[in-house]
Amino acid sequence: MIEKHRVTITTQATFHTLNQLTDTTQRIWIVCHGHGQLAEDFVLPFQFLDSKTNFVIALEGLSKFYLRGNQKVGASWMTKENRDMEIKNQTAYARTVLETLLGDRRIDQFEMVLLGFSQGASAIWRLAVHLQIPFSHLIHWAGSFPPELDYDDFDFLSRDAKVHGVLGDQDNYYDEEVFGLEINKIEKATGIKPVLFSYAGKHTVEQEALESLVLTF
Repeated sequence: MIEKHRVTITTQATFHTLNQLTDTTQRIWIVCHGHGQLAEDFVLPFQFLDSKTNFVIALEGLSKFYLRGNQKVGASWMTKENRDMEIKNQTAYARTVLETLLGDRRIDQFEMVLLGFSQGASAIWRLAVHLQIPFSHLIHWAGSFPPELDYDDFDFLSRDAKVHGVLGDQDNYYDEEVFGLEINKIEKATGIKPVLFSYAGKHTVEQEALESLVLTF
């Protein structure tokens, strides 16, 4: 007779930061990479941000694997296997990261900007809800919206919160129609109508596009 069991263990996980969290920090970014990426690479396009006022936290999927055809390692946020457990693990990981970095500081003393790309889009939405992060901007970049989240999950948000839907015109995973379905899900669940932003590019976070987007804040 085969039975599945679960145990609780203490483990370690990594994340990367850009700039320093100081008394001059005004805006904290929490960013989640796409499938097969790593935080240390994903954080690179954010280097244009003013280092005195912006602090970037790049979280990383807890599952690692070798990318097909080479020895480079990538990370994944989750699969359909043990889905609820994976979400709980991600939430615990992100909560610990924030508690470690913030210390005695309150999260609401900063302007919080969240960004999720591709698979990381679902991850950043879940973290926003489960950790009740009062974001001023959430950038949903070429990804899907978590199906389990609904209107009641977003009571913690300010009416001034903004959502940005970002898609490259050459994205090989989403076209405007398919991405539009995700945007509709966001509006229905949050009550916020996302502001759409398009750029010339493929399924990747382009620094030039990111710079242009930030200017619209």
